[in-house]
Amino acid sequence: MIDINKIWKETLSYVSSEITAVAYMLWMDSLTPICVKDNTLILLAPSLHAKITVNKNYKDIIRKALDKTRSSLIDVDVIIDEETGLYASEIDAARRNAPQMEAPAQKKQPQFIARYTFDNFVVGESNKLAYHASQSVAQNPGSAEGFLSFNPLFIYGDVGLGKTHLLHSIGNYITENHPELKVLYIPTEKLTNDYIEAISNNKEGEKGSFTFRSFREKYRNVDVLMIDDVQFLQKKTGLQDVVFHIFNELYQNGKQIILTSDRPPKEIGTLEDRLRSRFEGGLLADVGAPNLEMRIAIIRKKMLLEKLAVNDDVVYYLAEQFDSNIRELEGALSKVILYANLINKPYPDINTAKEALKNNQQKKVGLDSSDIINAVCSYFHIGKSDIISKKKTKDIVEARMIAIFLITELLSLPLVTIGQLFGGRDHTTIIHSRDKILAAQKESKEVARQIKDIKGMLNL
Repeated sequence: MIDINKIWKETLSYVSSEITAVAYMLWMDSLTPICVKDNTLILLAPSLHAKITVNKNYKDIIRKALDKTRSSLIDVDVIIDEETGLYASEIDAARRNAPQMEAPAQKKQPQFIARYTFDNFVVGESNKLAYHASQSVAQNPGSAEGFLSFNPLFIYGDVGLGKTHLLHSIGNYITENHPELKVLYIPTEKLTNDYIEAISNNKEGEKGSFTFRSFREKYRNVDVLMIDDVQFLQKKTGLQDVVFHIFNELYQNGKQIILTSDRPPKEIGTLEDRLRSRFEGGLLADVGAPNLEMRIAIIRKKMLLEKLAVNDDVVYYLAEQFDSNIRELEGALSKVILYANLINKPYPDINTAKEALKNNQQKKVGLDSSDIINAVCSYFHIGKSDIISKKKTKDIVEARMIAIFLITELLSLPLVTIGQLFGGRDHTTIIHSRDKILAAQKESKEVARQIKDIKGMLNL
């Protein structure tokens, strides 16, 4: 009796040396040998699209690889589920003679942070669209809201503004109210590591290793897929190709996709146009910096949840000092409480708060945005009116981007405020400038030296 699984494994070992790892993952590893008829190996494809692609691009490669196995099989045919009836007797025979396979271990549901729920998320003007869209998706994952499609839901905003809170709120809600649904939350960094591991383990084929098949099943066999920080997909061409096909399969099957990033899709550099188009095909929801009233509400909500008590003066002081990052704001409150406990002062006042946070002040007392802009203008010999203007000559643009980068690094200012300093520019422009110089100083000794020199001018 022919062992089709063994023959197919040998065939794949030859195929893997003839095609790219991405093509192997997407197309070869999705095929399953099901029977033999008239010396032809019958392979089952997961979809009509997969069948068409394999027949068009890879069938001859499979046929040549099959010939190298020195089996009696001389041809290959690719079918889909609807066509298995044509081979009913051959499939039954193959199943009777196939060795019993161990059932795959059940994957655990992702563990969402319990305290991150919709109930304790503070809603304001800067995040209400993202909040209500997240609620809608949690209540009806994968479905459209009237004529609006919330699939995918793409939430973007700067670090520490609540994107992760919303993702975990969605996960907690679905886990509680739709326990039959399989939800997968994955940071892009973990997705990348899984992809690399699958490529590395593919040729070894060791039992129990994380292979292409494992990778595909992990990310495609879900009802809700959440990918955090998709901006890290940039420059990862092979992984972008895999994500594109996973996205398409889930979307076509009515599964919910939720993505987060620190910028909108159009601002993610080197992202393939077809993937950018998919990301923009649903709802884009911006999470902006909270205003003063919202920051006060966030502090009071945390005090209520964690049974903390501080003077109202401390609440206002914290809300004024930490105006661009909710995570830092909550961390500052915890630091004040901890410091008060250390000095045996159960009810911290404003002086206690200032003492607790004295190391959180700006790196140079009295340093402001004007100091930084003036230093940059002096260093590059350009006028202040030019650096905040709309001029796009190379020397002015480079100086402007370095000034923006230094302000984001040295001062705790909201992105919107920084944009206003530079002629009312959009916060996405500020993010782009910041990230470009951050990368440039690592790659260019000249840029690193320029930043070091300007910091020296500021006595930093």
